[in-house]
Amino acid sequence: MPREVNALKAGEGGNIAVFGGAGFASALIAAGLVEEFQLFINPAVLGGGRRIFDQGGFARLKLIGSKAYACGMVVSRYAPAARGT
Repeated sequence: MPREVNALKAGEGGNIAVFGGAGFASALIAAGLVEEFQLFINPAVLGGGRRIFDQGGFARLKLIGSKAYACGMVVSRYAPAARGT
């Protein structure tokens, strides 16, 4: 997967957006291929699920923006923090 994603990044065009389950997201994160996370927080109860970050995963992210919508949804944007920050 890293080879294909890096080839897409090297090509022409805009941003790359991906949607998928916890396994796919975890693989992208583990490979260091994510430049920005957009987490859509919906006011709903879904029950248990798989985590996409390991125990300390959020400690390595920096909040770069957040926007609330009238429907109750919040979109928070994170980027990987530089090492040592």
